[in-house]
Amino acid sequence: MAKDQRVTLNINGTKIDISNETFLEMKSRQNANAQLKLAELDSSSTEVLIERDLQCFQAVLGFFQGRGLHMPSSVCNMEFKEELEFWGIESTEMENCCYAKYISFLDDLSALAILERDEKRKLDERNTLKERSGLRGWMAIQARFWLVLEEPTYSLIARIYFWISAFFVIISIIGLVCGTHPNFQRGLELSEWKEFLGEDFPLYEGHFGGAVSVNTTLPPLPEKVMAHVKYLEYTEYITVVYFSIEIIVRFVFCPFKVQFFLSFLNWTDIFSLIVMYSKYIVNASNPKEKYTASIYDIVHCFQIIRVFRLFRLVKNVVGFRVMWYTLKASGMEAILMSMYLVVAMLLFSASVFFSGDTTFKSIPHAFWWSIVTMTTVGYGDIYPTIPLSQTIGALTAVTGVCLLAVIIPIFVNNFMLFYCLFQSMGRQRTKTKKEEVVQSG
Repeated sequence: MAKDQRVTLNINGTKIDISNETFLEMKSRQNANAQLKLAELDSSSTEVLIERDLQCFQAVLGFFQGRGLHMPSSVCNMEFKEELEFWGIESTEMENCCYAKYISFLDDLSALAILERDEKRKLDERNTLKERSGLRGWMAIQARFWLVLEEPTYSLIARIYFWISAFFVIISIIGLVCGTHPNFQRGLELSEWKEFLGEDFPLYEGHFGGAVSVNTTLPPLPEKVMAHVKYLEYTEYITVVYFSIEIIVRFVFCPFKVQFFLSFLNWTDIFSLIVMYSKYIVNASNPKEKYTASIYDIVHCFQIIRVFRLFRLVKNVVGFRVMWYTLKASGMEAILMSMYLVVAMLLFSASVFFSGDTTFKSIPHAFWWSIVTMTTVGYGDIYPTIPLSQTIGALTAVTGVCLLAVIIPIFVNNFMLFYCLFQSMGRQRTKTKKEEVVQSG
């Protein structure tokens, strides 16, 4: 075929004439799929039928004709990506005006891949369990129990279990919170004073109606020695027993043992129970520890882990799942934001310290001020008092606003992306269920 010969491309009925030189360039860049289409041209024909989207093809044709690669605004990003792959064109050859939009799309695609992978795994597990539940033997029993434990919508029993579990989780957290309030604390009973005072109890026996030795001064009882009201203690025992039984049942009936030990929620339950039993062991070995502050109070501090049990209640709520996937997809951005904040904190803390303002005793002392200033919180407990340090403070505040303005929209974008996808998936599931009902009816 001569170089000056024209080639007619038939794009779904729309004919486009191109030079043979452009046509040869297209053939040299095409991949195996395109080869099947363009190989149809021979010496007896000058028209090639190409079944591609016209808008996408015109953008590709413009690239081969030297006008640059631009992405049509009315074309789906995924469709244009597939078009580039079809013609063997690298996305890096796209013009800068469109490349930024395309890169943003690829980032969204990467974020959605995390969600789709996890959802596919959960769907496969759910289908596997439902298949096993229809069988006989231990695997069927295990599958049915696990569906009750993990899927509140599986059956009436599953819903009842969910609400019972929710009740105990809430009661456990309420007990933890109320136990720190004076209204839920009481003075010690006689038996508890004996535990607390130990061998010194005879010295204080006069406070409880006992005899006092002649010429002996009765020492005052220690102050601020309190215990929880009885019903809080009983509530704690009941919840610990319930969660102990629950974690054992979950382990026995879990059909995926490896995933059981990889679950954050399961480890939360296990660690919470370890903390509670450690507390009971310490109190049993040294009863005085129940009423006094000591190094063993670190065990009591870990009781805050019980709050994480709330995640088990909301793990199927769309908003919580959207937030969880947003954090997973924005991990790099979170690291980047933390790095920026640390660098800025060091810079401004050092600057305000060396400004000569005596309010800031040291650079570490200024860390707190720089963080609350950059995050626009500004508690006012520490602030610059001279013109130079005030100027640095103003720069700190402006820098913080700029950093947050750059980073936060990334989290918002990922959140809206996942939220829209979850809404779409929910509508698709509803449609599928309706179709199944119609077919079964």
